[in-house]
Amino acid sequence: MPTILHVDESSVGLLLEATLTRAGHRIVSADSEAETLQVLARELVDLIIFDDGIPGLTGLEFLTLLQRERHDVPVIVLTNCASIEHAVSAMKAGAVDYVQKPVNPQQLQLTVEQALEFARLRRANETPRRQLTAIGTTSRVAGAAPIPSDAVVLTSLNIDAAERALILRALEVTKNNRTRTAQLLGISVRTLRNKLNGPRRIEVA
Repeated sequence: MPTILHVDESSVGLLLEATLTRAGHRIVSADSEAETLQVLARELVDLIIFDDGIPGLTGLEFLTLLQRERHDVPVIVLTNCASIEHAVSAMKAGAVDYVQKPVNPQQLQLTVEQALEFARLRRANETPRRQLTAIGTTSRVAGAAPIPSDAVVLTSLNIDAAERALILRALEVTKNNRTRTAQLLGISVRTLRNKLNGPRRIEVA
């Protein structure tokens, strides 16, 4: 069951929490910067929904706070008409999406499911990269033990195939919006284009 942290101090939170609880998510709440950090210190959070209407803390400032405290958690920003500019700035700084208030329950649920899917895809993409790095590091250490014969050795070929599959799935969810896909995968549009146009060899020393 995914855990979602909702950062809000208004009555909007009641509707949001009821909607997402019915959808099978576990909701925890915070109403300030300090309480948010306390929750993140004790909980494994899959997604954060931040209300841009909290006095004195914009979406951009909230994302800066998460980066400073090294919390790599996807963020959705709730915003009203007057603060859409802040929400867009927050997305440029790393938020995965924003939902305009008053909140439509169906739109909210869809946005949350897409954000959770992208979080899962990004974790899946990071795993082979970490494994490949570990193999490369081992191969460079003098006197290191040989890799067992039954170990799965990742090559540039299957890493590229995994990345391409991830990108194609992301494009499907975003309806082929390359800018949105690149942002959610944490890569540039140019990198996305290069990965789609052909395989990129990854050399391990």
